[in-house]
Amino acid sequence: MARIYATKAQLEDYLGDGATVPADADRLLRSASRDVDEMLLTAVYAVDAAGLPTDPDHEEAIREATCEQAMHRDEHGDEIDMMSSGESVRLGPLSFGGAFSSGPKPAQPVPFYSPEAYRILRLTGLIPGRVTDG
Repeated sequence: MARIYATKAQLEDYLGDGATVPADADRLLRSASRDVDEMLLTAVYAVDAAGLPTDPDHEEAIREATCEQAMHRDEHGDEIDMMSSGESVRLGPLSFGGAFSSGPKPAQPVPFYSPEAYRILRLTGLIPGRVTDG
């Protein structure tokens, strides 16, 4: 079973008073937890039998990064990696892209990972990971 690093109640606490928790928060948190697992691919930290962090600072950072990533997915949609800047590419008679051919074009593509989630993990020392010899 996949690890889930934050609950709906923890997301609500993280967002604070007056914030609206998305109706599909549980699904967003599951997806965000997988995203955080990808961000932590080379991270070295102590875990319990369930694969959850045992250091309280790491546990808090991973939970907060998961909440940030869940809200990033809520704001930008689950297809973040499919978004483009709207540029067209031509290769001979073939043309690809141009998703935003009418209306204003976005200034830049939306990053797949929440910049704030990445920052939280980096400042806690979990990113970048390191390779050790045992």
